[in-house]
Amino acid sequence: MTSNEILLLAAGLFTGAQLTNLMHAVWANRDACRSAAGAEAAVKRAVGDRYLNSFRQYQIDQLREARS
Repeated sequence: MTSNEILLLAAGLFTGAQLTNLMHAVWANRDACRSAAGAEAAVKRAVGDRYLNSFRQYQIDQLREARS
């Protein structure tokens, strides 16, 4: 191999490594965004479940008071 071919090979390997690193960073960012959205949805679900449970308990208490 000539020195130019060796230089081009090294530059190609370096560029490939940088592009691979960039792709992994983009994929990690997408995964983080999906995880954040999932966590936010889980919090909203938990808040809604807590509200419905407390409302159900309120209704049960009201029925007990009406029967007493």
